[in-house]
Amino acid sequence: MLMPNFPIQTMGGKVYWNTVSYSKGWKIQQHRVSLHYRILDPTNVRQAWSYEWGVIESTFKKFTQHHFIGTL
Repeated sequence: MLMPNFPIQTMGGKVYWNTVSYSKGWKIQQHRVSLHYRILDPTNVRQAWSYEWGVIESTFKKFTQHHFIGTL
């Protein structure tokens, strides 16, 4: 189950997070203490989070397949 999410700007997970998957600028990260997952968009805004890997993985696939990332 995805947890309620408020899209908030993050610092990109430089301290308490491990990046476990990356695609098209999007990241899945896992918290080192609580072990929950979050999805960050290419600008490091949290778009979803959950304690369940399967839910995060399927949501991540939807984001990376359906969002068009602009060029820099």
